Amino acid sequence: MTIHWSQILTAAIALGFASCAQPARQAAVPTTPVAAVKKPVRMNGRGKITSISLTELYALQQSDQVLLYDARPGFFYGLGHLPGAISLPKSADCDAKIIQREAEIKAALAAKKTIVVYCTNLACPDARTVAIHLAGFGYPSSTLTGGWEAWKESGLPTE
Repeated sequence: MTIHWSQILTAAIALGFASCAQPARQAAVPTTPVAAVKKPVRMNGRGKITSISLTELYALQQSDQVLLYDARPGFFYGLGHLPGAISLPKSADCDAKIIQREAEIKAALAAKKTIVVYCTNLACPDARTVAIHLAGFGYPSSTLTGGWEAWKESGLPTE
């Protein structure tokens, strides 16, 4: 069986659209007793969420004043991402991943860095979803207007 580049590209595009879609709601089936599950401490949405333009992000990036998170699925992060971006995809365990990165986030905020989250494009809600999770822990963040596609279209460097 021969696979053509057009088939791979079609599959990647379909996966991209699917990654930005809202997941179907399913009934939660607890696998462990409720008392045994330790929930992370949340601050009830005290972190502020704002938007940031491409120009503002680029200036912050050039002055090393940004902590940059890529909310796209890991597959797309592997295909290319903004320089210095860290993969933090929207997922069921997003809160756990934020807790794992707590020292990194607190150090960035102590250094007066801006936390920025980006996704694929304007239509992709993943950056906002991850920003909401960060805000739930009290961390302010900004979402990049236009996301990955706007960055690439402007001709800025990628990794």
